[in-house]
Amino acid sequence: MADIHFVRKHNLPLADAKKKVQEAADELGQEYDLQSEWDGDTLLFSRSGVQGAMAVTPNDVTLEVKLGFLLRPFKAKFEHHIERNLELALASPAVKAAQGSPASAASAAKTAKTKSISAKAAKK
Repeated sequence: MADIHFVRKHNLPLADAKKKVQEAADELGQEYDLQSEWDGDTLLFSRSGVQGAMAVTPNDVTLEVKLGFLLRPFKAKFEHHIERNLELALASPAVKAAQGSPASAASAAKTAKTKSISAKAAKK
């Protein structure tokens, strides 16, 4: 039984979803020293005390992670971090901007406000 399990829906073509999953795994791999490899449409990853898989289908990504005894106290931190990276990887560019840094979110909001004001002025 997995210590961490979740499923995330996506609207991407399978090849794009796999690319995004790989990007998320690469980021997590650098931070947590994870090694990963593909087995068909499933990305397997591991390191001492961690074994997991991300299965990619045309509709969703299923994550299963088994933590070793010494890492179980950090489950919530790992779970949150993995979910956030995967959510951002699978999200549309507009969602990424809104969830990014406060500066980029503020910039996106300012751009949207400017476009709204310009559209109103053009109607007058």
